[in-house]
Amino acid sequence: MSGGMSLASAITALAAEKRAVGYKYDAEERVLARFEAFCRAEFPGLGTVTRASAEAWITSARQRGVRPATLQSLAAPVRELARWLGRRGTEAYVLPAGVLPRPARYVPHIYTDRELAALFAQSDRCRFSSEAPFRHLVMPVLSTPAPGSCRSATPRAARTGRYPSPGRCEKGWPATGRKWPGSRAGTGSSPDPRPASR
Repeated sequence: MSGGMSLASAITALAAEKRAVGYKYDAEERVLARFEAFCRAEFPGLGTVTRASAEAWITSARQRGVRPATLQSLAAPVRELARWLGRRGTEAYVLPAGVLPRPARYVPHIYTDRELAALFAQSDRCRFSSEAPFRHLVMPVLSTPAPGSCRSATPRAARTGRYPSPGRCEKGWPATGRKWPGSRAGTGSSPDPRPASR
């Protein structure tokens, strides 16, 4: 490396630079510290990121069976370190972006009203257990509505932004208390279709 800077020193300097511009850079610095220890063991005396060291780092992670998202989080800081070294005149190998598998897209599960009702009913039935001594106190809190909320809001209401009227809320549960501009207070009526005067 130019100027005799070690890989560990380069990592410290990169982390300091990232923090100086507002990044926390804690997790990334930990990954780079692991990469430096890996290089020290597998490539003694190495002072930069080489193709061999970067690919060995990725191969080692794959052999441990890490998920694609974890693999990306292990490769990204090493890629950034190589770019940082390159900007300072040190030849470094930048791992191409397309060589790693893309993480599977997360598809959330949206609970139906029936599933939510079953979940809340089951949480209300929790009994004391010595293995989880506070579970019977904590779980029923999940089914307690927040002030001003209504458990009968439908998916259509969520999509359209229409709030349920007090009559639609379950008996004993408060209405949302919110109303459309132009609607009569407490009626839950639809908004006035006429444009608001400016």
